[in-house]
Formats: sequence, structure tokens, C-alpha cells
Amino acid sequence: MAKIMFSLWRPKPQSAEHWRDTLIGLQDLLMALGASEIRLMVVDQDVEKASAQRMTASRSPLDGMLSITLEDPEKLRLVLRLLEKHVEKLHAYQVRESVPCSEKRSARKAQLGIQNAIGKRTPGMCQVATFKRPPRLSLDEWTHHWREHGFSAYILQSIFDCRQNIVIAALTPGAPEIDAIVEEHYPATAIGNPAAFYGAPGNFELLYEREQATSESVCRFMDFGSLDCILTSFYQVSA
Repeated sequence: MAKIMFSLWRPKPQSAEHWRDTLIGLQDLLMALGASEIRLMVVDQDVEKASAQRMTASRSPLDGMLSITLEDPEKLRLVLRLLEKHVEKLHAYQVRESVPCSEKRSARKAQLGIQNAIGKRTPGMCQVATFKRPPRLSLDEWTHHWREHGFSAYILQSIFDCRQNIVIAALTPGAPEIDAIVEEHYPATAIGNPAAFYGAPGNFELLYEREQATSESVCRFMDFGSLDCILTSFYQVSA
């Protein structure tokens, strides 16, 4: 069993919505190849107001991310062949997932009434970020600082779900070198609204404090020169 994440680029003639529906429609074929926990994150019209919240170092940042658990890693070649028919390009990474603050995660989702219905769009938006480990940090130091940030995010932001993925290996030729992929979920009020993003609506002083604290925390572990951060719609395609 291995968690595989695919960075995806949309074929430009297709609308984001048509592309999204096409990828969701691959569920049965992916499951036939041994994929489970199929999760899709894609930039579409539902998160258009969040475009100003993007931060991208790449000339051509990704348009979406697909995450699966693959029962037999030997089937990856077949999964790639299937996906390649529906993207401009893609890259695959094997990752090790960590979910910080499971109790706070459950409490926040209950507070917001969030449910991940299979095949349906989860309310809100999912912030997907890829980045490298700064050369100044050892792997242990970097992991420690990143894990700490995962805990503080629930205090400083309106986040209701977070998955930190350490990249174990790039699985496709020419894949950009990255060390981390993070998935962070925010309520719909945070789309295009920094105050709601930081859980500080109507409180500019608190907003400033949380922005500063978040920046200080992120600077401890992130190489900003490698950061690609996109805002997406999230679909739990399968269990």
C-alpha cells in the first residue's frame, strides 16, 4: 500500500469544470486498478474569488492534485497511462502522510457542519502547496518545525482539515524536486476573504497578529523560492 499524489495540468482547450468532471468520472477505472481513498483537488470557478490568494513560484503552476492509495505499487504504470489521456502533463510522487491535531480537526468540522460526502464537493476550499526543504535545515529539524506549524494552524487560522505529506520519491521522469505537499481545508467564508481565512472577521488587530504569527511560523520550515500554492475545490471521490 502506498499513497501516491499526482500534480496535474489541465488541457487548455477544456474548461476547468469539464476537466474536473472527467477526472471524477475515472473513479471506477482507478478502483479497478486497486486505487482507494481517491481525492481530487482542482482549480475551478467555485474558488475563482480566491485567485488573489495564490502564491506560485513556477512559471506554469499546477491546476490540480489527485491523491490515491494504491494497493499494488506495480500498477502505477497503468494508473499513469490512464491519467495521461486526460491531462496536459502530470507528475507523481510517493508520500508519507501525517494528519496533525485529529481531535481539533474533528471538533472544527463538527462546529462548521462539514461532511466529506463521497462524490460531492466538500464545502469551502482546499489550499494545496508544494515546496522544498530549506538547505539550512536537516530533515529532522525541518520535520519538527513543520509538525509544530500543523498544530498552530488550528489556532491561527479557520482551517478544518490538514494533511502534511512528506515526499519519499518522485515517480515520473523530470518531476520537479519538492519535499512536501500540504492539503489544508478552509470554510467557504475564507474564499477571497483574508479575515475569514485567519478566523478574525471584523477584527483587524487580530487579523494582523495572526498573519504575522503565521508568517513567522512558516518561515521556520519553508523555502519560499520553491513554493507553489493554489486554492482548489475538493472532492472525496471514493472511500
